[in-house]
Amino acid sequence: MTESKIVMIPIGDLEHHPENPRKDLGDLSELTDSIRKNGIYQNLTVVADLDRAKYLVVIGNRRLEAAKAAGLVELPCVISDMDHKEQIATMLEENMQRQDLTVFEQAQGFQMMMDLGYSSKQISEKTGFSEKTVKDRIKFTKFNQKNFESAVAKGATLIDMIEISKLESKTDQNEVLKEAGTNNFRQILKRKLGDQNYKKNCEHLDKIAKEEGLEPIPAGVSVWENYNSQGTPTGTYESDEKVRKAIKKMVKGNAGTQLFYQFGKDWSTDDARLQIYKEKEKTSKELTEAEKTQKEKDRARQKKVREVKKLMAEAYALRTDFIRNYTVTNGFGMTTIGKLIVKYSLSQQCAWGKKPLPERHDWKEKYIKETLGIQAEEYEDSKSLWELIEARGIPQIRATIAWIFGGGVFDCDQPEFGSYYYYDGSYQTDKLMEKRYEFLKEIGYQMSDMEIQLMDGTHPVFKRED
Repeated sequence: MTESKIVMIPIGDLEHHPENPRKDLGDLSELTDSIRKNGIYQNLTVVADLDRAKYLVVIGNRRLEAAKAAGLVELPCVISDMDHKEQIATMLEENMQRQDLTVFEQAQGFQMMMDLGYSSKQISEKTGFSEKTVKDRIKFTKFNQKNFESAVAKGATLIDMIEISKLESKTDQNEVLKEAGTNNFRQILKRKLGDQNYKKNCEHLDKIAKEEGLEPIPAGVSVWENYNSQGTPTGTYESDEKVRKAIKKMVKGNAGTQLFYQFGKDWSTDDARLQIYKEKEKTSKELTEAEKTQKEKDRARQKKVREVKKLMAEAYALRTDFIRNYTVTNGFGMTTIGKLIVKYSLSQQCAWGKKPLPERHDWKEKYIKETLGIQAEEYEDSKSLWELIEARGIPQIRATIAWIFGGGVFDCDQPEFGSYYYYDGSYQTDKLMEKRYEFLKEIGYQMSDMEIQLMDGTHPVFKRED
């Protein structure tokens, strides 16, 4: 590539390069004022479009627009003979350095550099972005462009986009992108990621179960009528070795009997739980019509309770996820948290209106560890909870909120807590849960429509007659 000397080119002969990744030139008012007063200090770099007798601007697109606004009629330019690949690479390298590029423009730019043959490492070296950032941004180009741009415009963050990129289904990605900027975004994203993880966990557990001699319950067969539960001895929350050991123990305890299995979901962790059954013994006794009716009612009642518990566990997961990722960037620091601790500790009454919580709280270390993402294998008898938190570099504000919800101020939060009767799944108010949500909202939490409906009793699960 060679460049000629600086020449003055009529501004009407200059055009923006059609493949420039930067589409939004931003606010040009200050640059326009400067050019109007002082003229152009730095030349533009252009290439000739011989077919159209025009020049395409490779470097200096903002200066071109500002000069037009300032009323200039010609601009100093260097005419370069760089080939097409060099033109694209030059524009990308220049634009990737800018701080005001949108996430979408960054993603497009990195992808274009990849298309030109650059590796993620080379892009990192040329642009100054980490290689991980480059790879994350490139994933964004797989999104539907319209939905992506709309999500960014509605306030979706980089972290949101990285999480969405973990979804393997294009349909799921687009469904979540459309919810960006709404109070349902976190719930829909978490549910989709959870379903994806659960499916993979089931596939993994299915392989182990079959290898250990268990048989899946045939599709369409009523578990209620044909099988007796032998318990849920294990799941993907344990190592493969422990899973196999638990299955072998169950098989040994039922020697000579074929065992069957199906999966259940832990809605707070997305783990697959292995539920083991054996066939019921055949009986010649016929149930009376009254007994059959009662049995169907019991089955419907238990089904509804399971569905309600599933939704409550999903709401619990949203609360703990908010705490696990909480930072002062949410807008509320330790001073605010401290005031809220005093407010709720001294005035909060138990759901059933007895003693203030400070007189009866019992904070749960297990909840705090799980909420903060401290894995079981990290536990050491010699380490206190505080030592674990410090070793992990967990922000104090996050640890404090986990303590508040782990029994420090409120009764320890649990996956199945919520506004319903445990017997039949019907709605009942839960004053303590209302206080939990009141606290969370004071520090920036947005309740999803699902959570609002569960709390006020308008969710369809409460209205349906099973």
